[in-house]
Amino acid sequence: SWSNRTIRSILRKYAASATHIGWIDVHTGLGPYGHGEKIYPGRNTPEDLAMAHAWWGADVFAPFAGDSASADVSGPVISTAYDECPNARVAPMGLEFGTLPDNEVLTRLRADTWLRRHPEASDAQKREIRRQLRDAFYCDNDEWKGMVLGQTRVVLLQTLQGLRKA
Repeated sequence: SWSNRTIRSILRKYAASATHIGWIDVHTGLGPYGHGEKIYPGRNTPEDLAMAHAWWGADVFAPFAGDSASADVSGPVISTAYDECPNARVAPMGLEFGTLPDNEVLTRLRADTWLRRHPEASDAQKREIRRQLRDAFYCDNDEWKGMVLGQTRVVLLQTLQGLRKA
């Protein structure tokens, strides 16, 4: 995909000689409202998980350990930094912010799937399903935005400290 080629090109150009990489991937939709779960999606080694805890604290969860709101993940986003910067020690972090109760998010995802299979739906119904889907992944209020901003700032500062100490 274009995005995968682009991020790989950026890593080759700017991070080829890096010894350490802090990688933060922000998502929304899973978990308690406004809570940012720190998810370690990296390699399943004691050393790498220890580095994640040293950088981001004891409240880092690993899907492969079965203690995360997220399923175990893999794919091009996770492997990109490892592939393009094989000499770097990579510390990946998924930051997942909750929006609505999980069953409500799933209901809205199902409605979106239904909409794709029913192009004959009325314009009003299309608009409503799309609005509800957007609202499942983005809470347009200052409380939620403040919670996301504050926790993201903490993770960014922790990442910079981790890189500084590496």
